[in-house]
Amino acid sequence: MKVALYVRVSTEEQAEEGFSINGQIKTLVEYCKRSNYKIVEIYKDEGISGKSLDRPSLKKLLKDSKNGKFNMLMVWKISRLSRKQLDFLSVIDELEKNNVSFFSYSENIDASTPTGKAMLQMMGSFAELERNMILENVKMGMTQRAKEGKWNGGSVLGYSSKDKKLVINESEANLVKYIFDLYISGKGFKTIANKLNHEGYKTKRNANFSTNSIRTIITNPVYAGFIRFNQVEDWSEKRRKGKNENFIIVKGEHEPIISKEVWGMTQKIFEQKSHKPAKTFTGHFPLTTLLRCPKCGQGMIGHKIKKSKKSKEYIRYYQCGNFHYKGSAVCKSNLVRADEIEQFVFNRLEEITTKPSVLKSIVEKVNEKIVVLKEPIKERLNYILEQYNQAERNINKYLGIIEKTANPPESILDRLSDLEQDKKSLLEQKDQLEYELNKPSIKEISLEQLQNILNTFSKILPHVAPDKQKDLLHTVINKITVNEGNSPTERSVKDIELYFDASKNNNYVLTYGTVPPE
Repeated sequence: MKVALYVRVSTEEQAEEGFSINGQIKTLVEYCKRSNYKIVEIYKDEGISGKSLDRPSLKKLLKDSKNGKFNMLMVWKISRLSRKQLDFLSVIDELEKNNVSFFSYSENIDASTPTGKAMLQMMGSFAELERNMILENVKMGMTQRAKEGKWNGGSVLGYSSKDKKLVINESEANLVKYIFDLYISGKGFKTIANKLNHEGYKTKRNANFSTNSIRTIITNPVYAGFIRFNQVEDWSEKRRKGKNENFIIVKGEHEPIISKEVWGMTQKIFEQKSHKPAKTFTGHFPLTTLLRCPKCGQGMIGHKIKKSKKSKEYIRYYQCGNFHYKGSAVCKSNLVRADEIEQFVFNRLEEITTKPSVLKSIVEKVNEKIVVLKEPIKERLNYILEQYNQAERNINKYLGIIEKTANPPESILDRLSDLEQDKKSLLEQKDQLEYELNKPSIKEISLEQLQNILNTFSKILPHVAPDKQKDLLHTVINKITVNEGNSPTERSVKDIELYFDASKNNNYVLTYGTVPPE
């Protein structure tokens, strides 16, 4: 057993408890000798408090644990590792991920035993209770602030936050007024986003405007002088299903950017536009997001145009997703006729199952160029998880400050709100990366395997309901690239990139192969 020792003492603790760094080391070394454990390193943090994990030797210890330098961490007492349960358990979680067990000499807790694990789990339950109580207290405090018309932090276009209050940012406020004026004049969300992007305006986070960002501004009562709070609950778990019908909306103490009359007009227009007309189009777009824009590479989405003003018939197209949501400042529509490109893809997939020479060519090219595709995705996911965990730790840190402070600074509330937004964004990225990882990864395949996959697919596809074809196509096609052109008739399929589950066990693998257009 390779053991690492961690010892720590602050000046105050040494005076109070009379147990020095050397005393801790001597006790632990003697225990290791009796147990025939090999000590590979002793990590010492002298004169440093256990209230924070920001300690040089502890950081080095955790880094070394990732590299497999030892397989057990031993301390004289749990408090040497941390005096805070949440911090202590976060270190234990990190050690477990690295296959490192934990032992505390004084409490005689061995995390590798059932009893030791039970004790740690009990501590975890209390830590979770502590965190939930802190969260509840913070939420109560923020709810009370909202009821009093006070801002609870976060960034919003048109305002800056100073001394816990929203203060109008004149240049941004003019942009907000401009957006409301455009909406009242009859412009839609996409038209407004497109116009602003062309004119060089940016969001609060210095990004291009989209239909969603315009909708958020038009429906935000803060601009009319109101405070809205707790509209969505438990976003990380419930997402959009977490809408709270009993949210708070009261007159705020900040100065409005638009008048109540302008606000009333915009909400009336919004409500009128929100009523969806009777559905007259029943078509489907099975190649949505599989087709890639020839200019920007974004997934293409369905688009329909009436054959004539009085006609009830539509012509189906696919257009660039960036153009649809952000307008022509970001990309062009790059339309392709849906019926033509769908027929081509379906025919091509069926055709290659009857041509052994094409299948053989695909298999040879795939097996020649096999590379591990999941490694970059795993690395990115690990980075996102680290960022997410860091955001969690920072949130807990700020919650602790808020809990101990009667009147927390506005900067802390702002930072807490930003961290929650970061968590939300990171969670969405995590979900997408995990989806990518759940696809099969690369492995050599045989001609027979490929033939069986495509034969089965081509037989099933014609009998699948149109609204389910998209799901089926996504199981076989990774992406379809499109040739550039000046009109829909000039744009055609460049190639179809397929992937197949070529494994024979639960360790799924992904094999990519490109089908040429001819």
